[in-house]
Amino acid sequence: MPPTPDTPLPAVGVFWIDEADYDAVLKAFADPETFPPAYAQWRKMAEEMEKGLKAYGHPVLRVRIDPKTFPIWCAAHGVAKGRAGRKAFVAAAVKERYGDQK
Repeated sequence: MPPTPDTPLPAVGVFWIDEADYDAVLKAFADPETFPPAYAQWRKMAEEMEKGLKAYGHPVLRVRIDPKTFPIWCAAHGVAKGRAGRKAFVAAAVKERYGDQK
């Protein structure tokens, strides 16, 4: 069922990396080669994605990736430290904040 004014679009999470943590976060990821070498390039892409989601009407939750705790979280939840881990981590944060949106 498409959203109506009475039923807003679901919240969407986007993972967020602080500039000071960028290099350490990339080292914590299983797929660092999929990211731009410079933080400014990554941030530009992330902000454009966030802007597009908001323009479409989604509430957007920035979910910070901490280079020290992210690998621990992934291990505890049995997910790889790459794309699957980021997706699961963000989904868990959105569910914690907004509940089950189905």
